Amino acid sequence: MSSFFELINSIFAADGYVFLHSVILSLLFPLGGWLIYQISKRIIKRQVQDVTYRHSLRALMRNLIFGTVIIMIILVWLRPQQNLAVIIGLAVAGILLASQSAISSFSGYLVIISSNIYGIGDRVSINNVTGDVMDIGFMRTTIMEIGQWVKADQYTGRIVTISNKVLFDNPVFNYTRHWGYLWDEIMIPVTYSDDWQKAAAIMLEHGNKYTADLQEDAEAKLEKLVDRFPLKQTKVEPAIYFVMTDNWIEITLRFVVDAQERRKVKANLYRELLQQFDEDKITVASATFDIVGFPAQQSTQDQS
Repeated sequence: MSSFFELINSIFAADGYVFLHSVILSLLFPLGGWLIYQISKRIIKRQVQDVTYRHSLRALMRNLIFGTVIIMIILVWLRPQQNLAVIIGLAVAGILLASQSAISSFSGYLVIISSNIYGIGDRVSINNVTGDVMDIGFMRTTIMEIGQWVKADQYTGRIVTISNKVLFDNPVFNYTRHWGYLWDEIMIPVTYSDDWQKAAAIMLEHGNKYTADLQEDAEAKLEKLVDRFPLKQTKVEPAIYFVMTDNWIEITLRFVVDAQERRKVKANLYRELLQQFDEDKITVASATFDIVGFPAQQSTQDQS
């Protein structure tokens, strides 16, 4: 009981006012940070029209405010003008005691924001997880997953959280950061007895149909990419390639497509190509075999 009264007396003593001051500031700083974040979020929503850029600014503002509030609370309690040695000692002890995983994750966050590896809204593949980046935190990146059992570039519904430290040990595949387009291919085997030249012309025609609207933008962005990086100049127009096999001719259509529209475009192309081939009596080859004869069979009596 006496210790309780001693605590009360210490609060109202000279040092007790400092203690109360520290407690009040420790409560006010988070509240102030929350208010600043809410105000900045409203301003960003009104001023920034692009959804991806808006979410990126929100995440950056949230992380900056959170880090600032934590630093301010630490400074309030340690009073650096009087306890510089204590601050240095605690900082060293914190670094030594902190887990290597946490340090690596935060270092990964610094790499992300400083190196422009990916941002919110980008489609990426990291450590066998592919999807669209939803959020980037100090320790983890949140991704809306695509693929897996869906077997295509569509959402599975799972939200995956990846530690930022994986950047140091795994490649990061970014589908949308610098260009926004991908080259994709459709291969259709055609029998030697069919008009393979007409089949190729049909495929090229449909490829141009689906890429006509984006070719100009894709080529302009690709030129900027080639000027920035030592890449070979490449055309974005659809192209046809042939491979002769023992059974058929493989006709491949190569075309550019929006990185987030691959399945939709390929599904439409396949459907229209199959319909056109059917109208023009062009056979899509398959690995089937014709039995041309049977060996002669002898009766049991003849064998005896």
